[in-house]
Amino acid sequence: MGTGETPFKLAYGTEARIPIVTRSPSHRVTNFDKILNIEGLKTNLEFLYEVRDRAIKKMESYKEKTKLYFAKKAKIREYEMGDLVLRHTEASDPTNQGKLQPNWEGPYMVKEVLRLGTYKLSYLSGSEVPNTWHGTRLRKFYQ
Repeated sequence: MGTGETPFKLAYGTEARIPIVTRSPSHRVTNFDKILNIEGLKTNLEFLYEVRDRAIKKMESYKEKTKLYFAKKAKIREYEMGDLVLRHTEASDPTNQGKLQPNWEGPYMVKEVLRLGTYKLSYLSGSEVPNTWHGTRLRKFYQ
């Protein structure tokens, strides 16, 4: 979960104790006071929303860090109209994959830049390639 809190504490406001711990003579067990315990549980319930909010903030922070980590690996390549590129075969035909299959196919010509990282391609004959293609799935072709 990554929040430092157990699901039981997030739901009930206190930590669960396994039966073996309740039977062992610890300071907590020998000095048990029912009235203080009930008051402590009520206090825990009052702070439960704060514990949940803190857990949600930790989860959001973790998700953001994970997103940034993987975003660093995705390099958006920029191409101009007329550039020759190769297209990743996994993106164009995911069913035709294998260890001995080529990883790149082409060359294709960049026909149009739709926005940063998104391109419309054409075959060298001039006919248009269906769909748009993301820059992470293209590679510059050098003759």
